[in-house]
Amino acid sequence: MQNIIPFIILHLSIILVLSLFISILKIKNKKYLHYYSAATVFCILIWALGSLFEEYAAYYFSYKGMMFTNISFSAVSFIPVCFFFMSISFAKSIKKGYYFLFIIPVISVILLWTNNLHHLFFINFSTISSEIIKGPYLIFETVFSYVFNIAALYMFVFYSIKNSGFFSRQSITIFIGALFPLVVDILFVLDIFEIPLYMETVAFSIGVFFFMIAINRFGFLGVVPIALQTVVDHISDFYVVINEDREIIDFNKPFVDYFKNIAVIARKDKLEDLLMQVDQLATQKYDTFLNFIDEAVKSNKTVSFENQFVSNSFDKIVTVEITPIYSNALYKGTVILFKDITEQKKDAELIAKTQLMLIESEHLVSLGQLVGGIAHNLKTPIMSISGGLEGLTDLIEEYDESIGDDDITPEDHHEIAGEMRAWIGKMKEYTAYMSDVISTVKGQAVQLTASTTDWFTLRELLKRIEILMNHELKRFSCHLRVHCTTDMDQRIKGEVNSLIQVINNLIANSIDAYEGKEGVIEFIIKKVDSMVLFEIRDYASGMTEEVQNKLFKEMITTKAKNGTGLGLYMSYSTITGRYGGKMWFKSVAGQGTSFFVSVPAA
Repeated sequence: MQNIIPFIILHLSIILVLSLFISILKIKNKKYLHYYSAATVFCILIWALGSLFEEYAAYYFSYKGMMFTNISFSAVSFIPVCFFFMSISFAKSIKKGYYFLFIIPVISVILLWTNNLHHLFFINFSTISSEIIKGPYLIFETVFSYVFNIAALYMFVFYSIKNSGFFSRQSITIFIGALFPLVVDILFVLDIFEIPLYMETVAFSIGVFFFMIAINRFGFLGVVPIALQTVVDHISDFYVVINEDREIIDFNKPFVDYFKNIAVIARKDKLEDLLMQVDQLATQKYDTFLNFIDEAVKSNKTVSFENQFVSNSFDKIVTVEITPIYSNALYKGTVILFKDITEQKKDAELIAKTQLMLIESEHLVSLGQLVGGIAHNLKTPIMSISGGLEGLTDLIEEYDESIGDDDITPEDHHEIAGEMRAWIGKMKEYTAYMSDVISTVKGQAVQLTASTTDWFTLRELLKRIEILMNHELKRFSCHLRVHCTTDMDQRIKGEVNSLIQVINNLIANSIDAYEGKEGVIEFIIKKVDSMVLFEIRDYASGMTEEVQNKLFKEMITTKAKNGTGLGLYMSYSTITGRYGGKMWFKSVAGQGTSFFVSVPAA
């Protein structure tokens, strides 16, 4: 103990390392990084304690044995591997094959404690570095230690710089901490100065001190920095962080990849410089972008907008979210998050076009049914009116011939007039029926977007449904049985044509469910509290579980390849959105399906 100062430093180092070891053990929810950090610090602690006890034993008891040296060097043998594992867990995950590296320190410990038998570790040992004569295995172990210690230091420094930048406090602290043991170890190995062996322990302890600062002050062992960087480097969204001076202090890999063909990005660059590089390509120009940042900072709220970058080989649309960062009411910087929505925009346009095509297809189907219904419903009255006209023509000719005929009595004239009145009466009925059909068809031709707060009665609703669906029902040999247990003059608030379209679509679905076979469709109407409930029930094959689970949630059809699913989807939207009502169903495979429509009464 001729030089007391290094010896005192050794004591302080032990206290420092012990404090660090305890602080790591107190960390809750430990990760691999914490465990390997604790293992590394524990080895340094054993190394330092061995060196201290060796000094005390030599000074007070003139002890010259190798026990404390073997304890110290046993701990030293495990430090490179533990330190390397610590760096791996800091940067990425540890593979199982890495654990075979512990074979080397185990062999080192065995050879160390049996050194007197073979002298592979030490040919001659001394507490003064220049007097040590290394054995061949110690040379190998020294090279092994250098390789793994340097590799570990490289990963710590590299990933710290990658995460926080070269000039970040975390990176500088780690770099200084790594420098001390590296310099002392080089002096020791190259015998540049004669230094006590335990000074290596002191140097490592000083390095640990700086690592401790990185842990407690800069969250080095919080696992968050590298883990967070790994996460943000793999997400599709990209970001840039600027400080209060609008200097770029951080960004993720997708940000670089996104703009690599149109801009050069580096930390410590001014955001204004980056914006100027892309200004000619952007729809939101330089000044506007900076104004959005100022707005976010002043209001302390997130500001969002869309921006598009267009060039000959680059056409992208992004949403930009600008979020200011405040700490204790002090502005610290801003996070600018970009989300590429180019594909979403294209998909939205494609969906809109496809939806228009589906709606047009559905309208064509409805138009076909409507035309068929018109032809069927107007055919009978037109033929009847045609027959009535023929009858009137005959009566007119008969009346014309009777003029001047002395055999024709006044009674005969009255009889001819009566027959004419009868034919005219019949034709009035037919024309009234045709007027109802035309009014119904005209109502159904009104745009679905038309909004009204009119009311209508159940009688009017049923009359129009029967007119419009009569042809389809007869065509497929289906019978519509109406059961109404409430007043036919019950009023319903809303626009009648939209509800007609919904119910007609449900009746058409029931017709299709019979697959061309004869069937019965129940149309049940009743009032439940303040709601009018419609039930359309068929006794066909019902729906599968798969179809039932998707119904109303997406455009799925109950008609296999013969439908688009748009009818039910739009019907549900009409009832819930336009009428403020409800629509649901019950279906049992092999037994049939019931659709329920509930709308408010007027």
